[in-house]
Amino acid sequence: MKRRFPAALSALLAVVMSTEPALARGSFSGGSVSAGSRGSASRSGGTTSWQGRGGNASGSRSVTQTSSGYDVNRQAQTQGGASHEVNKSIDTQGGQVQSVDRSSTATNASGQSAQRDRTTTNQGGYATVEGSASTSTGREASGQGAVGRNAYGQPVAAGSVNTKYSGSYAGAASKNAYGGWNTATVGPNGAKVTTTLPSGYKTTTYAGTPYYGYGGAYYRPYTYGGTAYYYAVPPPYYYQCSTVPVGAIVVAVAATSYMMSEGSYYKQTTSSQGQVVYQTVPAPQGAAVKTLPAQRAIVTVGGTPYYLYTNTFYRRVFEGGQETFVVVSPPAGAVFVQALPPNFEVVQLNTMYFEAEGHYYVRYLSPDGTELYVLVDTPPQPPPMTAASAPPPARPVSETLIVPAGTLILVRLAADLGSETAHEGDRFQGFLGADVAASGRLIATKGSSVYGIVKSVASANKMKGKPSISAVLTDIQVGNHVVSIQTQPVQATGEAGTGRKKILGGAGLGAAIGAVADGGHGAAVGAAIGGGAGMVATAASSQDAAVLSAQSLQSFPVAVPFEVQITTQVASR
Repeated sequence: MKRRFPAALSALLAVVMSTEPALARGSFSGGSVSAGSRGSASRSGGTTSWQGRGGNASGSRSVTQTSSGYDVNRQAQTQGGASHEVNKSIDTQGGQVQSVDRSSTATNASGQSAQRDRTTTNQGGYATVEGSASTSTGREASGQGAVGRNAYGQPVAAGSVNTKYSGSYAGAASKNAYGGWNTATVGPNGAKVTTTLPSGYKTTTYAGTPYYGYGGAYYRPYTYGGTAYYYAVPPPYYYQCSTVPVGAIVVAVAATSYMMSEGSYYKQTTSSQGQVVYQTVPAPQGAAVKTLPAQRAIVTVGGTPYYLYTNTFYRRVFEGGQETFVVVSPPAGAVFVQALPPNFEVVQLNTMYFEAEGHYYVRYLSPDGTELYVLVDTPPQPPPMTAASAPPPARPVSETLIVPAGTLILVRLAADLGSETAHEGDRFQGFLGADVAASGRLIATKGSSVYGIVKSVASANKMKGKPSISAVLTDIQVGNHVVSIQTQPVQATGEAGTGRKKILGGAGLGAAIGAVADGGHGAAVGAAIGGGAGMVATAASSQDAAVLSAQSLQSFPVAVPFEVQITTQVASR
């Protein structure tokens, strides 16, 4: 079985983060160079030359002083025609290594070559790394990351790689106490093809099909030649998770809100434990998105192209000069098979294809949970490296989402805030009572943490009159980050001696509460409900103090627009 996966994926961390890739240590096709193979060596000034035993390999290493540090050049070649050259420029200003620029070129006996460039910069306690790699056969990769040590002094590294034909992958590695490495690689569906499942995986059976879950990724096995391979797939239908990635697309169909992330559709529901969760569901018919990434296959039926992405068929539609992709039923005439031909091969270009006898198949999970394979069009082959006009592949693009002023942030406080116990400047925590979205994109999911500060407190007495308390939000959890925000204050005023209190919410509070009560369309798309008159609600109280109750939703209107940065995949069509 031929498994054609780019070398940059299998050496993810080595491309951008390792300080000495395996190739630079002296092992390469067409010959080998190692300490054991060196027969003799000589030194002249700053240059050391060596000759391998039997003359099978030779090389040199030179060190040159510069105004900012020194340069190192290493060369090696074998009788078989393989060669390797490494150049380093090391900046040692201030008595410490500040940065290292490294470039290397390796050529095998057949004349194929690989080029790597990497810059490592000292950041004080850790180092950042940026690098790129390319081969004479047209493969390309670039990436960035960071390396350092954890609290136990063990090396750790994390970063991301963007490949020319297989999209972007993120990776992390840490050295364990036993001398080995713990590694993880995350791609479009959460992981890459592997022959060994990660330790600690859990087995889930859906519609009679086994899935192996680990770290949010799901694997499916296939066997060829007696060897088991596992490849990452989208989560099966009705899988539940506590949150949806920031930037998920909010889609409304028939007054029901869905969120789409990496092709999978999620719907808000309640778990058996009574918690709000997001459940994967089959794509709703009629849902429309503006773009599809390169990780999609094309199925042409009757001259009409359909786009297959994450178990969903889309039809390309133009209306009013705008292009959209609309979810449709599998087209009549599309070919489905229950099992792959026995002589299949695996090809990964921009998505994973199974190839057999010149035909290409893509895995498909039907809405009823049946696992099938769809016959798809022949995918475009990677162009040669010299084809400057070749269209760019999927690439990560940083986007800025702006949450406008007036957007309502509905919050349930972690504890009551009362005028008798709170003080001006006190910090408090709460949790989102509804998703926050902007421009049709998810910003933060229900249940995410928010933080704020007590803005003012006034106690009740004969001189001051009614007690009051006001609070504002200062921060909101967005994915794995906390973003600073500014909101208008929410205020509670007590009625001295009456046992009643008033809670003054932001504009449109009544409409917002109605939207979240049933998890309807307004809650998911919502958030930007600005305008309208403020709502006044009364609630019974046995105290004269003003209280912002943890039991009721508080509405904080955004006072100053704030930005959220996300990274998405942009496809070329």
